Amino acid sequence: MAKKKLVKFKVSSANWSLNIDVDPEIFDDADVEACTRALEIKAKNNDVENFLVNPVILCKQIKPLSKEPKYINTYKVLINAGMPKRAEHLRRVFQSASDVDLALEPISASIKHD
Repeated sequence: MAKKKLVKFKVSSANWSLNIDVDPEIFDDADVEACTRALEIKAKNNDVENFLVNPVILCKQIKPLSKEPKYINTYKVLINAGMPKRAEHLRRVFQSASDVDLALEPISASIKHD
């Protein structure tokens, strides 16, 4: 039996970061899966003070190393993680502060540096 080729991601948000392993052959978007797992782990710990999120989660593939991080829409990851109330709260707060509706934004983006 062949060994699974896991990819390691560093997932970072407001005041925390976690390293998450994902099998990219199982998931269409391994970055989004890494972010979803990170939020699920943070929620399980039930430590509200240390479970702050930004509107965008930074996700960087660290093994094998990738040059460009991805920016993942936290609203959509919270929905994916089964946390719709928290997602809607984030959406309302961010929209009132910025006039940007996270529900209408893409799930991920990357910024290419020359």
